[in-house]
Amino acid sequence: MKLKAEYQNIHVTLGGTEILKGLSVQVPEGMVTGIAGPNGCGKSTLVKTTFGICPYRQGEILVDGVPVRRMGRKKLAREVGYVGQDSGSVFDFSVYEVVEMAVPPQWDRQKRKEAVESALRELGLLPLAGRGIQTLSGGERKMVFLARALAQDVDFIILDEPTNHLDIRRQLFLLDYLKRSGKTILIVLHDLRLASHYCDFLYLVKEGKAVCRGTPMEALTEEHVMEVFGVAGRAVERPEEGRDFLLHMP
Repeated sequence: MKLKAEYQNIHVTLGGTEILKGLSVQVPEGMVTGIAGPNGCGKSTLVKTTFGICPYRQGEILVDGVPVRRMGRKKLAREVGYVGQDSGSVFDFSVYEVVEMAVPPQWDRQKRKEAVESALRELGLLPLAGRGIQTLSGGERKMVFLARALAQDVDFIILDEPTNHLDIRRQLFLLDYLKRSGKTILIVLHDLRLASHYCDFLYLVKEGKAVCRGTPMEALTEEHVMEVFGVAGRAVERPEEGRDFLLHMP
């Protein structure tokens, strides 16, 4: 199994508090790897270390075997797309302009136009191309920022809680699209039902450490779910519907 990225023994301390305590995550090429855990466990911090948003004091991050510390910002942007939790914008650029910002600058005008329109078309956003980004709903903005990541023409996309602000139809559309894309996906998810259904591999994180990793069926056992989330639940395999997550209500 070829790895697209590796987070090796990552330690992060912020404001005197140790957030990540030797967290290691492997991201296989062409698959969907999920990270789940309670609020404040370090999920978002881990993905932000990739881009230097949160500096790590120990460990190493590799993309295609190359430490990201050795990559310049331009090279990293050519290798990795990112969709964060924050989909706000200070300036009211048009949707088209927001997506175009991610297109490699060396491309000619026609190729840039084709890349932007293709990304917008893939996500059903062409009708919004002329709209100001600040006029859109939170869910629409989230889709625009995903389109921007697609326009980067990268094979590896990191997404931090991408289903926030999306209605159920857009959640399923987005995750179906990512699953079918063949791209390498590292995704932070809050919803264990979505994680169980769409992830090829899943890490459960608690207090800055990985409690377990494996397929959703291996990770989302009753024992692991109780240890990480403090609730009773488990992943199940349904013959006609695929994987699902059952929460056992008291």
